Amino acid sequence: MPKDKAAETQDPGDTLDRFMAEWSAERPDLDFDYLATVGRILRVSAHLRENMDSWLAPFGLTWEMFDLLASLQRSGGKTGLRPTDLYEACMLSSGAMTNRVDRAEKLDYAVRQPDPDDGRATRIALTRRGRVLTEKAMTEHAARAGAISHRLTAKEQAQLATLLRKLLKSFEAKPAPRKAAANGKRAALA
Repeated sequence: MPKDKAAETQDPGDTLDRFMAEWSAERPDLDFDYLATVGRILRVSAHLRENMDSWLAPFGLTWEMFDLLASLQRSGGKTGLRPTDLYEACMLSSGAMTNRVDRAEKLDYAVRQPDPDDGRATRIALTRRGRVLTEKAMTEHAARAGAISHRLTAKEQAQLATLLRKLLKSFEAKPAPRKAAANGKRAALA
């Protein structure tokens, strides 16, 4: 087979293959194998965000606002969510969550209301307008995200889901209580 034909049949790789080769040449003292996973996750995430913003734009939503509204719809019920639960669901700081909720309130998508279980606290709930918008946007989002997922076979999706779950759990695992350290400090103070 002519050399050009052989080159055409080989997998040219992706952007991260090129980055890994370039970095390995530039810094042979470092191991860039992490780019095969972490780099691809970051790159895929950026592509997903860009795609999501484009299919949410006709609804007047960005991913960030959609994430807030979808979290309220999924977990908030009629009484809504406490701000702490909401910013944990959206992986935001409390300040960023406050800004996002303020925008949602101004757009009449969400409302702050007294917590029925704690008169000192508030909950954030979807308004009727926010619920209708979220329903429509979620229908589009599920279809578009599903189409991306179906670029992989069912078996590949299951394999990837298993591996990503393992990685995500490693970040979300709660550290074990440090009783020994705390007891040691008490003993030293006694």
